[in-house]
Amino acid sequence: MKRIGLIGGTGLFGLYSKNSELTSFWNLKNNTDLIVETPYGEVPITVFDFEKEKELCKVFFLQRHHNLNGKTKTPHEINHLANVYAILSCNVEFTVAVCSVGAINQDFIPGMVGLANQYIDFSGKSFSFHNNDAEFTSMTTPFDKDLNKNLLKSLRESQPHLSELKDENFLLTYWFSSGPQFETPAEIKAISKLGGDCVGMTLAPEAKLMAEKGHKFSAILIAGNYAAGLDPSNPIAKLDHNKISSKATSRSDPVVYSLSKLFE
Repeated sequence: MKRIGLIGGTGLFGLYSKNSELTSFWNLKNNTDLIVETPYGEVPITVFDFEKEKELCKVFFLQRHHNLNGKTKTPHEINHLANVYAILSCNVEFTVAVCSVGAINQDFIPGMVGLANQYIDFSGKSFSFHNNDAEFTSMTTPFDKDLNKNLLKSLRESQPHLSELKDENFLLTYWFSSGPQFETPAEIKAISKLGGDCVGMTLAPEAKLMAEKGHKFSAILIAGNYAAGLDPSNPIAKLDHNKISSKATSRSDPVVYSLSKLFE
């Protein structure tokens, strides 16, 4: 039986529901809500038991913002240490994060779903399990190559309208911005010049902590909007979090399809 970790954000509350679209690919046999105790705090996790042709798979789903009592933690308040510790304590084989991002690269447009290949973090914030003894973790390959290879195949299959694009157009460099404010157009211009293909507020800490634990980790990126100042129809358009989340949720089909393939 496979045991898979799944981390989602505000744009993917649908995956948290027992009526998730994943049930169109696999039969949902049971789901259980847990509170996982960690040295860094409590973490809510939902365990989904899926079955397909007598094959079983457990998915341990963590809503990174926690979504308790109808409220969610803002990005700068997320307890990444607790979240990563909790999902790894479930003895998962690998973990996939799903992130809504602002699109910067002209080949990565809103509605498109790609993968994190690298990240850039100039935030100056530190995230580590190693605070009592110096230990340095290589981040040369922050996301698992084999997982990315499998996910890339599925994402391409599920987005046939993008068949003219090359594989490299789906493999993106994620710029980490700690938020909770969106970026300015001037910041986005600078980020683009420094190599960022998209921008988000959550992924880099997760990647760093997963790497410290030597855990297989990948991230699916949904372009929920043009980054600030890049909307060709209205460069001065204000960014609206609710609209961005709704856009990300509407593009869940490629995400669900790709995840279902990992269950097999």
